[in-house]
Amino acid sequence: MCDILSLYKGCPIEDLPTPNFIINEEKFDRNCTMMLNNVERLSQECGVPIKFRAHVKTHKTAKGTLKQLGHGLPLAERTTRAILVSTLKEAVELLDYQDRQCFNYIDDITYSLPCCVPEFIPLLSNLSKRVDNFQVFVDNIEHLENLKKFGKPASGKKWSVFIKVDMGTKRAGLAYDSSEFLNLLKKLTSPELQEVIEPYGFYAHAGHSYSSTSINDTQTLLIEEVKAVNSAAKVLCSVDPKIDASKLTLSVGATPTSNSLKLNNKDTLLKLITAELIGKLEIHCGNYCMYDLQQVATGCVQDYELSGFVLGTVLSSYPSRGELLSNTGVMSLTREVSSIKGFGLCVDLEQVLKSEKFCREWYVARISQEHGILKTIGSWDETNALKLGTKFAVLPQHACITMGQFPYYFVVNSHGLVTDVWTPFQKW
Repeated sequence: MCDILSLYKGCPIEDLPTPNFIINEEKFDRNCTMMLNNVERLSQECGVPIKFRAHVKTHKTAKGTLKQLGHGLPLAERTTRAILVSTLKEAVELLDYQDRQCFNYIDDITYSLPCCVPEFIPLLSNLSKRVDNFQVFVDNIEHLENLKKFGKPASGKKWSVFIKVDMGTKRAGLAYDSSEFLNLLKKLTSPELQEVIEPYGFYAHAGHSYSSTSINDTQTLLIEEVKAVNSAAKVLCSVDPKIDASKLTLSVGATPTSNSLKLNNKDTLLKLITAELIGKLEIHCGNYCMYDLQQVATGCVQDYELSGFVLGTVLSSYPSRGELLSNTGVMSLTREVSSIKGFGLCVDLEQVLKSEKFCREWYVARISQEHGILKTIGSWDETNALKLGTKFAVLPQHACITMGQFPYYFVVNSHGLVTDVWTPFQKW
């Protein structure tokens, strides 16, 4: 995207074409720094090392990933070399970028879908030889049988597996107290599999934390995540007493639950970590670098902390029904919703770069393919109606999906001037 950057570098937001996705780099950096520092402080408070694994699925870019790892962030108290990917393309493209740049910032990759089926195992095998540590997800006995049938991956090591634990989301994984889970662990520890597969640890994701309404609620769910993976590890040790529990990784997190680390009162969590955990704790999350209205709805963040937005234009107005027409339809916003009304909140461009609570006057009430219908939060007033041609920011309901609609992102500084263009590794 060098031609895009050369065309628009130094350009103010209001002169950019619409619709487009904009990243405020200062807020992006601040969000990444905050999460790294929160995990570091938790580690210090517990007196034990706690790892952080950055999920890169929200933006899927190389430069954004480096920031999540802590590079280029002068106030970050730690860095990490571990990432989580949602597609194999993300992993391959990031490693290709790393090779071209001749640095080695990433040495630990987990692929977040339990996809150990014949179609994908050769691809997983090839990826395993490109990184020091590579983990796959399993939550089905057939996954283990498929890995055994394939044999050791191209790395020459054993398959390193995260067992996915369902602790309430009911998306992927197994409950640690279920018969399916017990049977899976018995298969995992059987002699015929131990030559090819080894347990790396247990992974839980409280996806249902997105429906929380307070940071105290998300802290409760974080504690439940930790208890779930710890209980899962205990089940494994009961199945195979030879397992060294201290080497197991207990990975937990979602952006809402990880954000609860901001709370000063963490006594219950600290006691759980220091007195009860039998393995090594790892925190993972991804949306935190961007945030969106779904995160605002959890009560964990403020609207002005969002580091990205969709840039749109007012195209027409309909005073008789109190509505405006914009070019921010479903193709740029998607149909995601939350407890915050509409498909996105509209913010004036003079406000959107500031770090203070936004004045909410308009929202995207309805969408079709390219059309967005804006309604005022108050009553229609000709004096505050946006004029045709006005450009505005839309805070998205779900940044991860919204960003997937755009082939590149304009990166701007605190003055709203374009400094870079980031190209995502989209699709599969």
